[in-house]
Amino acid sequence: MRRAIGLLAAALLLTGCAGTARAAPALDVGGGAIDEPLAVVVSGLAPGERASVWARMTDDRGRLWTSWATFAADRGGRVDIAEHAPVGGSYAGADPAGLLWSMRLPSGEPVSEPRAALSGSEIQLTIGVDIGGRTVAQEPVVVPLHAPGVRSTPIAEGGLVGDLHLPPGPGPHPGVILLGGSEGGRPNPKLGRFLAGKGFAVLGLAYFGLPGLPPALDRIPVEYGTHAVDWLRARPEVSDGRVGVVGLSRGGEFALVLGAFSPGVGAVASIVGSGAVFPGMAPQASSWTHAGADLPPLMIASPGSPVGFLAEAARGRPGQFVDTQGTTATREELDRAAIPVERSDAAFLLVSAERDAMWPSQRLLDVAARRLGDRAEHVVEPGAGHFILDVPNLPTSYTSAVPLVPEVFWAAGGGAPQANAAATADTVRRVVELFREEL
Repeated sequence: MRRAIGLLAAALLLTGCAGTARAAPALDVGGGAIDEPLAVVVSGLAPGERASVWARMTDDRGRLWTSWATFAADRGGRVDIAEHAPVGGSYAGADPAGLLWSMRLPSGEPVSEPRAALSGSEIQLTIGVDIGGRTVAQEPVVVPLHAPGVRSTPIAEGGLVGDLHLPPGPGPHPGVILLGGSEGGRPNPKLGRFLAGKGFAVLGLAYFGLPGLPPALDRIPVEYGTHAVDWLRARPEVSDGRVGVVGLSRGGEFALVLGAFSPGVGAVASIVGSGAVFPGMAPQASSWTHAGADLPPLMIASPGSPVGFLAEAARGRPGQFVDTQGTTATREELDRAAIPVERSDAAFLLVSAERDAMWPSQRLLDVAARRLGDRAEHVVEPGAGHFILDVPNLPTSYTSAVPLVPEVFWAAGGGAPQANAAATADTVRRVVELFREEL
């Protein structure tokens, strides 16, 4: 009898334990477009239990990009990436976009460009959660890179070369010209489509480095840009009124030039640009001409000298093309090379980066800010480097330096990935707001 009672008690105990066994943790993932928060919540954990949340995607080159963050569950047994800061991982602080911008390549993978190669309309992610080194849940997530229905068409007519990105619907839509920097060629198509998805007819205008255009950034006629302004305004998809111009780096400089010389420009966003004309690639040459005459360039000591750059590369550090402190140019020299932006009655947004290692964008844009006075807003993005104009929340892990010869020569861009991601999101938001208000 005693033996039977003991067996019965053991059976009841086991039944009770089985009845209270914890269910597997649940993973809930949601979100919208790339510039919207990514919602990731893990529930069913024990309070204080560690869980690692990760994201993975494969780019157009077949390279795997990964991010991860380890959390301690709250008292309710939950992890919410929008509310909780990770205790370790590829980013720090509570950040609903952290799993996106902190993605990186596997250790040892050569980095040939600062951004992930993405040419489609969306990215396909896998979000998972690991506990004790074992994956307990994972979900596929599709993140659109722009609004649906955006159309892109290559342009090569009237001497112009570029891409026309149009929003869905017949329009007409406000017109915007997008300008790239010293890399030349067609400016960032992803960004062009993203801006088109915000309701703008975007002409991504190439101005050198493609067939039919000058081979280098030397003596580019301002008239090429003013012709592009007139061409875009005449398009049937573009609404009446003036157009906007936005450019990065040397494109930000060109944007200010077009604002100064084209009455058809109503809003200008110069992102890490220059309010003074920088030299071209050829010695003593200007980057821009107007009516056949050079716009007076800023002549600084060896802006493209390879000596210091190679010395840094030999030490294994990214090289710098110019003195980022601006000590080689006086204020008087900067003013003599200033772009005459005061000629324009357009609205101006100037965005520089506090830790720009490519060139001293804050000081260079101060040249334009002084001439514009109250008509310009000059925003200095804290802790950020040079590369802060792109589709928000794409990986910024390699934007602190640009590989010119992978694993050999790098050009310093500055900033840290987290600061560059925050600055990119803020800059694009400001650009969209400017054009919505002014166009």
